[in-house]
Amino acid sequence: MIPETWIYATWLVKVILYLGIAFIIGGAFCYFLLGRYVEIKGTILKYITIGTGLGLFSSVLGFFILIGSFANTGLSGMWDSNYINILVNTPTGHVYIIRSISFALLLIFMIVKLSKGTIDISKTEGAIFTILLTPIVLSFSQLGHVTNLPFFAQALLTIHVLVMSLWMGSLYPLWKTSKKINGLPLKERMHLFGQIAAFIVGILIACGLSIALLLFKDFNTLINTPYGHGFIIKILFVLSILLLAAFNKWYFTPRLQDPKFAKQLGYAILFEMSLGLSILLATGYITTVVGIE
Repeated sequence: MIPETWIYATWLVKVILYLGIAFIIGGAFCYFLLGRYVEIKGTILKYITIGTGLGLFSSVLGFFILIGSFANTGLSGMWDSNYINILVNTPTGHVYIIRSISFALLLIFMIVKLSKGTIDISKTEGAIFTILLTPIVLSFSQLGHVTNLPFFAQALLTIHVLVMSLWMGSLYPLWKTSKKINGLPLKERMHLFGQIAAFIVGILIACGLSIALLLFKDFNTLINTPYGHGFIIKILFVLSILLLAAFNKWYFTPRLQDPKFAKQLGYAILFEMSLGLSILLATGYITTVVGIE
């Protein structure tokens, strides 16, 4: 296999990882945001479970793709015992292992929860969920292009991943909500989400800009490198989704008591989801395929 094949495979696996963590964090947030509506809580729990499955799949496959890229002997190289032994004894290997174990435990936790047939989460279950999720969120700062930056930059990236996942992962539950509830209850929940989202977006922008200033040593790096070009494309997608989110908040939300606008909001959220996926694809591309110079 040519080296580029491993790089593109890593990119796709990373996007699956982004989706998995977004499903989990956004789903958990919406579970509490929409907790009073029994008709949506079961759907959200299944959504979170799918996210844990995606996260486990991407973490395990990502580990073996990395092995394969080292061995460079085709697909069989993914099982090369020599490289596996080397990688599991490195900090990078430790991150992959801890992340995979955390996802596996979360998946078991969610499957057991669903098998009980209850949709209410106790404080103890919430604490266990948070403890298992914490290593996964922290792992993003231990791999990739910020590992050589100061602790401050790594902390910013962790917060950035957390709030990004919360926002992106909330879109599907909100779309389902627009299908299952209507009138004043829908308006109230969307209005509350809009208020929280405004705060989230502020943190997202502040962290993103701070990380960008640390990564780009000068303006020429931004405008004259493939990484910079990809970063600009990502920013354009981000600006687009921010404009759409603002339009949803100021135009659709005040009118949601009218069923016509509730249906239109559903279409707008679907478009917002497509922009969100574009952002994740662009992020994975510039951090994996291109890389900062």
